Amino acid sequence: MRSSGAVTRQGVICDPTMNMSLPNTGNRSHSSAERAGVVVLLTVLVNAFVMKPGLFVDQVVGGLVYGFILVLLALGLSIILGLLGVVNFAHGALFMVGAYLTHQIVVQWGFSFWVALIVVPLLVGVLGIIIERAVLQFIYDENPLIGLLATFGLALMLNEATRATWGGSPLSVPTPEALSAGFTLFTTTVARFRLFTVVVSVLTVVVVYLLIERTDFGLSVRAGVLDREMAELVGVNIHRRFVLMFFLGASIAGLGGVLRGTEVGMDLAMGDQFIILAFVVIVVGGIGSLFGSVVSGLLIGEAVFLTPLLLETLAIRTNIEALAIPGIGGLMPYLVMIVVLLVRPRGLFGQEGFLE
Repeated sequence: MRSSGAVTRQGVICDPTMNMSLPNTGNRSHSSAERAGVVVLLTVLVNAFVMKPGLFVDQVVGGLVYGFILVLLALGLSIILGLLGVVNFAHGALFMVGAYLTHQIVVQWGFSFWVALIVVPLLVGVLGIIIERAVLQFIYDENPLIGLLATFGLALMLNEATRATWGGSPLSVPTPEALSAGFTLFTTTVARFRLFTVVVSVLTVVVVYLLIERTDFGLSVRAGVLDREMAELVGVNIHRRFVLMFFLGASIAGLGGVLRGTEVGMDLAMGDQFIILAFVVIVVGGIGSLFGSVVSGLLIGEAVFLTPLLLETLAIRTNIEALAIPGIGGLMPYLVMIVVLLVRPRGLFGQEGFLE
């Protein structure tokens, strides 16, 4: 007898009256786990704020400022990597040079911080142009490993030049008087310079986005990245635009150096420390995505500052002292990277096929 059901290619009889869209229990359980995780996180955040409101606000602000410094460094690095395809390991050294030039202008030459804020990014941008014209223009079409090795050598040279010029001891820059005071935020006092850092960083991100995404210049640069020969055939001077983009990326690194050096001082290790974190930010956000770098930088900044406080709160609430892990903040960028790459191998906003 013929069955009233339909026979599939595998010979399995299917009843047409049955609901063919079986429930996806895997997705449901996954969504439930996500919701439960969010609820737990919010609960811990509220508890941390209730128990130590002043410290909680300090950590949030500290994470925001630290995150925006990472954003500035990663933004310039992402421009050079995403648009020019060069893994610029010397970018951290440019960040460090920006901090030391601030000390030179403010402390040794006696100019104001506001002069350094304008002049230093321009000087670091010019240094970036010299690096691009002297070395990097010859390796645009080469294996990215060649660019990595070349810029690593440049970073070592800049480190030694900085040591020879300013010495190996940590230096500092006085905070400008207009930004030295603090203001009250909830139950704590926040330094005005931290707010200034956030404002300058936000303005920088907006300007870079508008330049790359909303102008003819940015469109021509992106067109040159996709097909350089075709862009040159229609009259676009790609070499000049690449130089200007390298200038922009280096200037942003210099700006980050000015802000970071003024807030916490400077030493020869700051470039090496932050270049690693900048690469982590780019990987987490997604290579080739400027928006991803911004989101990732802020995420990592808050994770570094808030995680120790949250774990301490959990340890107090549960009476499990082992939860308060010493030094966990420094590990958070790498833990965040591991988790994100396990879930999204291209990062949060990575472009499919980019650099693959």
